Amino acid sequence: LLLLAASLRSATRLLRVIVPLAAAVLCVIGGLAAAGIQLSLLHLVGLLLVVAVGSNYALLFDRRGRAAPAADPTESRRMLVSVALAAATTAVTFGVLGLSSVPVLGMIGSTVAPGVVLALVFSAALAPPPVSR
Repeated sequence: LLLLAASLRSATRLLRVIVPLAAAVLCVIGGLAAAGIQLSLLHLVGLLLVVAVGSNYALLFDRRGRAAPAADPTESRRMLVSVALAAATTAVTFGVLGLSSVPVLGMIGSTVAPGVVLALVFSAALAPPPVSR
């Protein structure tokens, strides 16, 4: 948090990056608890992965909102498609792990797959509007 605060230099920007991550983590924990799954250390490792991957999404959307006015709208669309493809690939990969009969893989996959999707959705929803020409 301190590194992000020093880098972003704005409490508003810091909140725009941290709130989607916290929301994704809380939703995943709530979903696992609602499903009657007791959290273990492996779920916590999965939540760390959610924060690591989700922070990239939040920072990208923050950067998109601060782009130079001369930024090309085509490039912005390409960035969104690239991020969506990366998130989908990550979610599918960890989703497959979540279906594994190996408990270690199942716990991590069932935590990371929904967390990555939620982090992307919350990051996009809470992002500032893109700068237009």
